[in-house]
Amino acid sequence: MRDMRKISKTIAAAIGLGSMLVACSSAPAGDPAQRIEAYLQARVKGDVERMITLSCAAWEPNARLEATSIQGRSPTLDALACRTSATEGNAAFITCTGRIITNYDGERREFDLAERQFKAMQEGGEWRMCGYRTT
Repeated sequence: MRDMRKISKTIAAAIGLGSMLVACSSAPAGDPAQRIEAYLQARVKGDVERMITLSCAAWEPNARLEATSIQGRSPTLDALACRTSATEGNAAFITCTGRIITNYDGERREFDLAERQFKAMQEGGEWRMCGYRTT
């Protein structure tokens, strides 16, 4: 009888440990806000390959467009800071402060990053840029 209880406790512990490992392994790696910051940094550097690596599959064509949209305009980031403002299922919504500043032919333009929320999705075990929150 004692052996049966011991076996039952061992099985219960193994099931509990297995459940914890599954839960931990399914969580995406990294902080979604940091991934969006990395995406924006790659954007101003013109690093298209890095932008694609940081993007979900559905966003890849848009990442290419965003990369080329400010090429040749000497882009810089000013006071970038991002934080996760909400999560819904496998999506996280990121709010950023700061600006992308471009200069082209003597004209300076500023794009306020707080004007839109970034959408990060869990894909391939990581958070990835996947567009903007639609309202």
